[in-house]
Amino acid sequence: MLAQNRRVDAFIDLRSPYSYLAIGPARALAQRTGVRFDWWPYITDFRSAYGGEVEQRSIRDVAKLKYLYMDCRRLAKLQGLTVRATTKLWDATLGSQAMLFAKSRDRFWEFCDPLLEAFWRREFDLESGEQIEAALVAAGLSADEWKDYRITSAARDMVAAQRHAEQLGVFGAPTFVYDAELFWGGDRLDLLAGRLN
Repeated sequence: MLAQNRRVDAFIDLRSPYSYLAIGPARALAQRTGVRFDWWPYITDFRSAYGGEVEQRSIRDVAKLKYLYMDCRRLAKLQGLTVRATTKLWDATLGSQAMLFAKSRDRFWEFCDPLLEAFWRREFDLESGEQIEAALVAAGLSADEWKDYRITSAARDMVAAQRHAEQLGVFGAPTFVYDAELFWGGDRLDLLAGRLN
């Protein structure tokens, strides 16, 4: 099968530092191989994974999260990126809907790249309707079309994206799915590259 006819479904969570750190290498892999990556939002259940809200976490949960962000800062440094620790569990629904809107209008990275860079510097409020709209407009998209999309299609499209993930067996982000085979985590991109080659 020709490379351009093959597809990888790529699922990322805007709030996941590991998703953020996997994007650059995954895009480089897509460019190297010519295989199309179809990018999707995925909302991970961080409450279950990391012990609930900040004030509810056990000593073990706190230690695990401290390590996670320390590890991500080391990995981010290798890519020239900034990853700052979080102080809350962000609701990624609005940002994920905006991802789908930008994707539907072929402005996915024009929207996602600056948003993610600002969010991981903690200079962007992922739950702010005003900031999300401004990011979409900065990406060359229409504020009026976005407002209409939120009313008519956003919730439906998010449900469809989550269903698509579930049908493929996705349970976390980042996950890359090629030919029904899952590769969970940026550290599995080498295995994915082997399959693509």
